[in-house]
Amino acid sequence: MKPRTLTILAITIPVLASEMPPVIPVGPVAYEDVSYQSATATMPGELATTEYIAAAGDTPAYDPAMAPVAPATSSSPNTIINLNIYSSNYQVRGMGVTNHLSDHGFSSVSASHTFANRNLFNRGIHHRVGGTLGFIYDGASPLGETPLFQVDYAIGKEIFPNLNLDFGYSFKRGGLEGAAARFYNGAAHRVAQDFNLTLDFNDYQKGFFGHATWGLGFQGLTGSYFDIEAGYRFTNIFMVNNFAADLELSAGVAPSLGYWGGGVEGIDAYRVKAALVPYALSGAFGRDSRLYIKPWVQWSFSGSNARKIDNVAGDGPIDHSQFTFGVDMGWKF
Repeated sequence: MKPRTLTILAITIPVLASEMPPVIPVGPVAYEDVSYQSATATMPGELATTEYIAAAGDTPAYDPAMAPVAPATSSSPNTIINLNIYSSNYQVRGMGVTNHLSDHGFSSVSASHTFANRNLFNRGIHHRVGGTLGFIYDGASPLGETPLFQVDYAIGKEIFPNLNLDFGYSFKRGGLEGAAARFYNGAAHRVAQDFNLTLDFNDYQKGFFGHATWGLGFQGLTGSYFDIEAGYRFTNIFMVNNFAADLELSAGVAPSLGYWGGGVEGIDAYRVKAALVPYALSGAFGRDSRLYIKPWVQWSFSGSNARKIDNVAGDGPIDHSQFTFGVDMGWKF
C-alpha cells in the first residue's frame, strides 16, 4: 500500500470512529427528572420555544401553554321553535294561492328537535322530529276549513363541513296539498304523505346558504316535487348604537312531476326573498342568541305548471304573481 494511501486512512478512520453511535450500556439505566420551562418569543411572529433542562430531583413546573386544549363543544341548538306571526299570503314552496282561497293571510308555528345522540350506529348520524300547525284566515274557502297540520321525521348526517344530507318522512293534512288530494285527485281525505331527501348547506362564516329537496308522494298526491334555493347573508349592513342587522337574499325554484295531477309537469313557481335579521350587540337577541326576529318580503311568480293546475282544479287556485310580506319570530335552545 502506498504511503499516501496510509496517510489518508490514518486521518479518516479516527474521524469516522468519532461519529459512530455510542455503545449500548449493559445493565439498568438511570433516568434523570426533566423540568419544562417555556421561553417566550422575542420577535413578532416568532414561535415560542420550549427548553428542556435535565435536573435531578426537580419537579416539572406547570405551564398553561403546555396544557392540552379541550375540544370545543358544538353550539348547534337542539330545538328550534319558529312562529310565523303573519304572512300576507299562503304559499307552498313559493307557489302562491289566490286571494279568494286565502283572503286574509296565513300564520303558523313550527318546531324541530334534534335528539342529543348525534352519533347513531357510531356513524355520526343524527335524527330529529318536527311539526307545523298553520291557519289560513279564510274559513269560507276549502283551504281555511281545516287547519294545516304537518309532522316530520328525518335522519341525517353531515357529509361535509356545513353540508347535511337528510332523509325524511312527512305527513300533511289540510292546506293546498290536502285540498288537492281530496278535491282534485279524488281521495276521501285531505292527507298527503311523502318521503323526501334534502341537502342543506349553511356556512355562517362565509355567508352562503341553501338547500335542495326531492320529495316523492305515496298517498293523496303521488308524484314528485323539488325545491331548490340558494342565498347569501350580508353581515352588519348597518349598526346603530347597540343594534345591528344582517341581510339575507335568496332565490328559489320549485319544479314538480305529476305531483299535482296527471300531466302536470314543469315549474310550479320561482321566488326571490329578502329577510332582515336585526340583533343586539350585547347578545340579547339576534344572530347568535336564542331569540330572533326576522321580517321578510318575497316575490313569487308561477311557472309553466300554473295553467296546468288551473285546468285540473277548474277554479284556478294558483296566483300567477304575488308579493308577500311576513314576520317570523323564533327561539332556539
